[in-house]
Amino acid sequence: MRKFRLSLYLLVGLVFVSCSKSDGPIETGIEGVATYTVTFTMHWNNTDFPTDYPSNAHFSPLIGWSHPTTSTFFKVETSVSAGIQEMAETGGTETLKTELEAKIANNEGLDFVLGSGLGSGTGEITVEIEVDAINSAVTLVSMVAPSPDWYVAVLNVNLYNGSNFVDTKTVTAAVYDAGTDSGTTFTSENVETDPKASISLFVDSPLGDGTNLSADFATVTFTKKVNAE
Repeated sequence: MRKFRLSLYLLVGLVFVSCSKSDGPIETGIEGVATYTVTFTMHWNNTDFPTDYPSNAHFSPLIGWSHPTTSTFFKVETSVSAGIQEMAETGGTETLKTELEAKIANNEGLDFVLGSGLGSGTGEITVEIEVDAINSAVTLVSMVAPSPDWYVAVLNVNLYNGSNFVDTKTVTAAVYDAGTDSGTTFTSENVETDPKASISLFVDSPLGDGTNLSADFATVTFTKKVNAE
């Protein structure tokens, strides 16, 4: 009987190992997907950023997607797409939405999100976004309005450590220049940049001193939802 039980345990063990090899990792705690609530908090106020502060400061609808950490879309020193240019200059999202959805359809991303805009320089925009082990990074952008072609963004924020998604993460957003309009202040007339320049960090007046912004322009907090899988 003892030999029979031993043989039975060995058989069960072989079946377990076989299933583990074919079905992927079974280690407790390994996560494959997660959903995050993202709170994008804007701090554009006339105390921290007094130079030429516009009376109608606001932000366009927040737009973005989850994607691999290797994505170069929106990367500094790359050229903008038609959708990025439209978003940065007018706040429009239709072309960028089409571009991002095409990337997702081409397995270059997982989840597309389009949030609300903000009718003032301060306040919050909240969205939910799904990530997985392959598409563990998030990029979200919104036009600084009015402005020539400036936008606030968090780029390529990785939420995965190789086995688990972080419970919460807060990052400081940056302001970028799309390189398509050469205006120098918020209400400058359209001055097309020809030829177009590459995307760059924007730290100049009226928001900064040429090296840094005058203060944190926006902060973004990612909070993992419980039982998201």
